[in-house]
Order: sequence, then C-alpha cells, then structure tokens
Amino acid sequence: MRRAPLVPSLAAILATGAAGALAACGGDDTSTGTPDAAATVDAAPAPDANPCPRAAAPADRARKVVVSLPYDAGGGQASTWTVLDLAADGTPSGPTGAPFTMGRATRGAIAFTPDGEVGLVAQDDGSLGVFRFDGDTPVVVHARFTGSFYAERVVVDPAGDLAYVIDPNWRNNGGGIYRVAIGCDGSLTDLGLWFPTKLAAGLHLRGERAVLVATDVGDSPAGDTVDLLDWTTEPPGLLDGDPLFPDDQAIVAATAMTANGRHVLVGDNSEFSGLPNRVAVAAVAGDAVTTTQVITPVEDPVAIVASPFDDAALVVSGYGDAVFVLDYAPDAATPFTLRGEVAYAGAAPQLPGDAVMIERGGQRGLVLIAELAGVRRMRFGAGATVTDLGLQSTGTGYTAITGAIGVQP
Repeated sequence: MRRAPLVPSLAAILATGAAGALAACGGDDTSTGTPDAAATVDAAPAPDANPCPRAAAPADRARKVVVSLPYDAGGGQASTWTVLDLAADGTPSGPTGAPFTMGRATRGAIAFTPDGEVGLVAQDDGSLGVFRFDGDTPVVVHARFTGSFYAERVVVDPAGDLAYVIDPNWRNNGGGIYRVAIGCDGSLTDLGLWFPTKLAAGLHLRGERAVLVATDVGDSPAGDTVDLLDWTTEPPGLLDGDPLFPDDQAIVAATAMTANGRHVLVGDNSEFSGLPNRVAVAAVAGDAVTTTQVITPVEDPVAIVASPFDDAALVVSGYGDAVFVLDYAPDAATPFTLRGEVAYAGAAPQLPGDAVMIERGGQRGLVLIAELAGVRRMRFGAGATVTDLGLQSTGTGYTAITGAIGVQP
C-alpha cells in the first residue's frame, strides 16, 4: 500500500530555509565562504529547471581517472589529488599534469555529471570537494563546500543539474538526504534537507523508483533498513521496506544495485558486533523490496560492484586484502553465490578500498579499485568472467597511498 510523502513539500522547505541555503553556497574552508576566485556563482536554478543540459559524453573515448592522495611524505595528512589517463582501449597512463589540492578524502567514490565535466566527492570533514575539467585540466570549483549537511556520499541526478547528498547522522542530528544545485560552471547551491533519515548509507536511482539503505525513513516500521521510494513525488514517497539483516548490529560499508535493477547488495563490516562480516541481498519487484539472502562470512566488504552483464558481482575486502566474485542468477530464489577470490595478475591486493566502474561503450565492465599504492583494473566479461588486469602504480612511500577514486562516465 502506498504511503504518504515523508515531509512537507520542497517549496515549503525553500520558503523557510532560502536565506540559509544561499548563505551556504560557498566552498573553500568555511561554511559561509565563497567559491574559489576563478569560479562564478550563478543564481540558484529552480529544482525543475536545467539551464545547462549535460548530455552524456561519447561512450567510446579517453577518460580521466581522479584519485585522492591523502598522505604527505612524512605520513601526515594531505589534500592532494591526481589525474590519471585512461585511453579509449582501457590502457592506463599518468599521472598527467600537476596534482591539485582540494579537501582530504581517505575513501569514497567521486560522482560525475553525465558529461564527465564536473566531479563531486564527500570529504573526510563532511564537506564536498568539487572540480571541473577545462579540457584536460582540473579546475577546483569548491575546495570544501560546507552546506547544511555532513556529507558521507553523493549521487548525481541523471539530468546533471542536481546532486543528492547523504548525511548519515540520526534524524535529530540532521541525518537525511539533502540536495544541491549544480551550476553551469560546477558551482553548488545548497537547497537544504529534502527528507530526514537515520543512518543513511546508500542511494540508488532507477527511473521512477529509488532504493535507499537507511533506517527511520518516513513512517517506516522499526527495523526496516532498506526502503523503496517513489521518486516522482515531491519529496519521495515511501512504498515499502524490509530489514536487511536479522539483527541490528550491522554497520553498512558499501551498497550496489545490479544493472537490471532487480537486486541491491549491502555490505556489513562491523568490527564490534561479534558476528562475521556479511553481504545482504534485497530483491526489488514492482512496489516491493524484500531481503532474499545474507552471504557470510565476507570479511570487510568495503566496496561492491555489480557486473553490467547481470551475471556476477565483485566484493572488495579491505582488511582481507582480497577481491571476491559473486555469481549472479537473477531468477534464483537465492540469486548470489560466493565463488571465491579473483585470480590475480601478480601480487594480491594490498588494503584495497573503493571501486568504480565504466558502464558504457567498449570499456563497459572495466572496474577501477583504489589500492595501497595504485589503482587496480579488473574487467567483467561474458559468461561471468572476471579478469585482473594488474596494478597501475601511483608511486612509492606515503604519498602514493590512494583514497577516493572516480572515473568519467
């Protein structure tokens, strides 16, 4: 049964919070600062307007891979970012050009606008780092955009004019889904809280529906930790929910949705529960979402990537120094089966972290994994094959340790 929308309309939110939102539109190192001198702030667009349509870039082309390098030569904190080249055939090279400075990010995935021009990432201090490409050159738009949220993850709307910011806090401490408008030059305007949640950890958009991994969403029953939302209402309406795990001990480290939109995988890497780490699977069908299985043990599942061919998934194990393959049979009662580790090209991974994937063109299925001192490439292929293409080094010493990662779509 369809339930009521979660909170009052966006118009009401803007009416009561417009002044605060405009005051927070700057970036850099303070909550009320201004963007870098090179950036120009546009007037905030209406939520349903798109003054600069961002058509998808060609599917077969050279791409940029952006990686954070969060340590200096002495092992102290750094805010350095580097750009690697990825040729149209998937061959890596780089870094190219001088590194740039933004905020610090020891983990995370960079979200890009559909044209690949603007990148946004949640940083360690809860701010958003924002850059854009001027040709091959990265230009920092906001080194630290500090809005009304504490950013943990960011998802760009398919239209490219909005981004959804996930704040993982409890409801009474500001937790929820926030929106920011993306200007034509990449500058952000904080549109404020869209709807409150508790412990939000992952958001996946699929046409008129969205799957949100969180607790306390709208009037969801106690214990529900995965929710299906109607993405056509303002704000989204809650359609259904279900508990992911048979207890309340999980700490969500990673989420992924299959290419066909039928299943969501959620990794628990709690170190305090006394339970083995695990991956839950929820099925999405119509207006219902239902947990179908829990795969255990899977040590420290810090990243999950589903194959675009709908026959496999990768689970990155941080503390396990491993990448595991899950076989996927969409129509089975328990659709995922743990196959085992990937056959590595050379040495096994060292403290692997976040992973991103190219979803279009000839490089569709190419996965990039941030690792201790480089970027590892793996490729999904036909027949549920996974091929390790080896590690691209980022150097030696502390300054080579990677953090957040992203690749142009």
